[in-house]
Amino acid sequence: MHVLLLTSLLLACGAQAEDPKPVPVDPARVKAGLKHADLADGTEDKIVHKCAGCALGMDGSASHVIDKDGYKLHMCSATCKTNYQKNLDKSLAELAD
Repeated sequence: MHVLLLTSLLLACGAQAEDPKPVPVDPARVKAGLKHADLADGTEDKIVHKCAGCALGMDGSASHVIDKDGYKLHMCSATCKTNYQKNLDKSLAELAD
């Protein structure tokens, strides 16, 4: 009974996990990620034809584009585009690694 009461009180306090604050990303790593993604198709043209959200493993589509620093990133789907944009700089920096 005491455990139930304690659990109810803890839940009633509205203790919700907050979204973590975005960690600043080194702009040089973002640029390196963009360049790496651009070269994935063998052509340096500032158009990323491979889906960055799928770690450049799938073809992207011109109907799901993210514009970033003069580059056009073709994503494979609307879902992938939405998810990738949530942490765009962090995700691009990870491509540089």
